Amino acid sequence: AGIAVAAIAGIAIAAGNAASNLQQSSGAVESVFGKYADGVKKNAEVAAQAVGLSANSYQELASVLGAQLKNMGLPMEEVAGQTDDLVKLGADLAATFGGSTADAVGALSSLMRGERDPIEKFGVSIKQADIAAKMAAMGLDGLEGEAAKAAETQAMLALLTDQTSDAQGQFAREADTAAGAQQRANAEWENALATLGEQLLPVMAFFAEQLAGIAQWVGENTELVTGIAIAIGVVAGAIPPINGAISTHRPLR
Repeated sequence: AGIAVAAIAGIAIAAGNAASNLQQSSGAVESVFGKYADGVKKNAEVAAQAVGLSANSYQELASVLGAQLKNMGLPMEEVAGQTDDLVKLGADLAATFGGSTADAVGALSSLMRGERDPIEKFGVSIKQADIAAKMAAMGLDGLEGEAAKAAETQAMLALLTDQTSDAQGQFAREADTAAGAQQRANAEWENALATLGEQLLPVMAFFAEQLAGIAQWVGENTELVTGIAIAIGVVAGAIPPINGAISTHRPLR
């Protein structure tokens, strides 16, 4: 019974954490994508089967990528769609070269920041000279300011699409493999925990408030608490000798 109770408590804690994380990532999506946030959340709902990510993991990765694309000058109406494309590409790269979807998307995020080494393990090599050449080929050279920044982003994304053409669609092609099935199952399990946790969060929040109140009272009454603790310790220390004395003098029947 004790083991069962501990197991149930462990699941409840995991569920509460999953729900809390999902709430936070949903808030991040709303902040980054604004009026386009609902579309991102809908993509997150099907991400377990589409890319092997839980809704929370998808939203966390999408928030980072979306913020980067915004800062790189991509029009807001294109940010959500391009973010989803990059997450799907990450799933394809992971299915092709190994590793997790999160790792591959992290490498793509590094590329957005100008750190090009991480993405090379996934078969992509993009140098600044390549971006400049692509901008010229697309007729985007000679621009200045925000226009130049947006043009550089477009050129880099175009190069990324070109260099990953063989990997695109690989996650779907490996849907029936053991690795693909396990990844989707793990994502669905995390989603299930988050759903369960949503029901538990109000209860957990209530107890957290009560514990916070107790902690504050303890902090304000340290001398009293110390005295109580000493008294309990004295009583607890006296119990074994008393039990021994009772056992020794117990009348025989």
